[in-house]
Amino acid sequence: MSSHIVYLVLGTNLGNRYKNLSKARSEIDELPQTRISKKSKIFKSSAYGPIEQPFFFNLALEVETKLSPLLLLDYLQKVEKKLKREKNSHMKPRTIDIDIVFFDDLKIDKPKLTIPHYDWQNRDFFIKPLLEINCDQVKKAFSEINTEISQNLKSL
Repeated sequence: MSSHIVYLVLGTNLGNRYKNLSKARSEIDELPQTRISKKSKIFKSSAYGPIEQPFFFNLALEVETKLSPLLLLDYLQKVEKKLKREKNSHMKPRTIDIDIVFFDDLKIDKPKLTIPHYDWQNRDFFIKPLLEINCDQVKKAFSEINTEISQNLKSL
């Protein structure tokens, strides 16, 4: 089984944000058949969404794994739970949020998992840290979006 290159973005806006990110990184690095190969610096960002809440600290990780996308997601959700992320905290303050943004060049659209991550291209807190660790991956993903838009315009 070959390794996959995965890009994660972590965010936190409750408690000791530095400690939350550090613990999450450690937990991810200990996942089976998985290792962190690159990490970005920490970026401060405003909360995304309709609910007013404290600012976030975000960082991106490049991870090598032999896990499948869904199995990796299951492990990451266990990390979130271990770090006290509450259920139903989507778009609410949380101790940790771990998003799979890219997984190789896969495109997945399932109820439990969408890759590339939904609306990643409109989220500065994804783009800035991802650019720091792999500018080429981000440029490639933007290029694919532009090609898709262009093709859709031609069909009008």
